[in-house]
Amino acid sequence: MFEDIKSIQKTQERTAIILKKMMDTKEFRTPNHAFVVLRATMKVLRDRIEPGEALHLGGQLPALLRGYYFEGFDMANINKPKSSCKGVNEFFGQVRDYLEAYDFMDLEKVVPIALNIILDHIDRGEAAQVVHQLPRDLQDLRSA
Repeated sequence: MFEDIKSIQKTQERTAIILKKMMDTKEFRTPNHAFVVLRATMKVLRDRIEPGEALHLGGQLPALLRGYYFEGFDMANINKPKSSCKGVNEFFGQVRDYLEAYDFMDLEKVVPIALNIILDHIDRGEAAQVVHQLPRDLQDLRSA
């Protein structure tokens, strides 16, 4: 029974580390702002890559974030990504769709932060596979 509580504490701690890294960039006013950008970026990334790869990525996230990541995930068409965004502007636009009340945020600054932090917290090989599935200008955000 107490092991279950430890696993909850561990996922909270791992999620807090990720949000702290985002806050350390000084680009977010509050942890909530960092979280909504992280959640939106995770969902748009999930929908842009192949569903099988999306499952692998989600499996490496802390359980708390994994729940948000998979919320609304549709496996109906397992053979191709849900989103066909072809570049960074479309990617930012899809993130913006999740952030209606946060239109003051500069997506060119905050989305690369979220994307890099997501990819930094998963296995290197998995991160490389995810990046490989993105259009070149989105791949360039990896080093931004």
